[in-house]
Amino acid sequence: MNVKGTALTTTRDFVKTNFPEKFNEFIESLPPVTKSYYTSTLDATKWYPLKEGYLIPIKMVIDLCFKGDIPKGADAIGRFSADVALKGFYKVFLLIASPGFMIKRASKIFSTFYDPSEINVIEQDSNHATLRIIQFDEIDSALEYRIAGWIVRALELANCREPHYEFGKRLSKGDEFTDIRFGWS
Repeated sequence: MNVKGTALTTTRDFVKTNFPEKFNEFIESLPPVTKSYYTSTLDATKWYPLKEGYLIPIKMVIDLCFKGDIPKGADAIGRFSADVALKGFYKVFLLIASPGFMIKRASKIFSTFYDPSEINVIEQDSNHATLRIIQFDEIDSALEYRIAGWIVRALELANCREPHYEFGKRLSKGDEFTDIRFGWS
C-alpha cells in the first residue's frame, strides 16, 4: 500500500505548525527509513510506503502531542490537512458545492492519494452522507479518524453547521469495510 507525498508533507507540517517545540523530538523518534523521508525534500507527487511513510509518523505525532489519544490526535491532523488542501481556489469551490457533492468528490480524491484503495459514498440525503472504505490495506484506527477529521473540516469550510461523524463497521476492527456517517445542519 502506498500514499502520495502530499500526505507526508502535511503530517510533518502539522507538527512544525502546532507543536514546534516537539518537532525535533518527533523527527528523532522515527525509525531510520521513516526519518530519511521526513528529513529530506518530500516529493508531493511521489508514492511512499504507507506504513513507513505515514502510519508510523502519525502514531508518533499522536503519542508525542496527544498523549496517545488516537481520536483527538488523528482528527486534528486530518483537519489540518483539509485546511492546507482546500485553500485558494478550492475554498471558493467549497462555498458553492453542496455538502453531498463535496463528500462524493472527497471520496474520489482520497482514492488518488492512497493506492490501492476504494472509497465510495453509499448513501446521502440533504443532511447526511455515509462514506464506505471498501479496500484499504493496512488501514488503522488513526487513519480512519484522520480521514473523518479531513471531511468534517471540509464541511466546516463549506459553511455546514455542526458537522459531525460516527463510525459503523471498521476495517481497523476486523470488519469487511469502514463506514463513516457524516451529518450536518
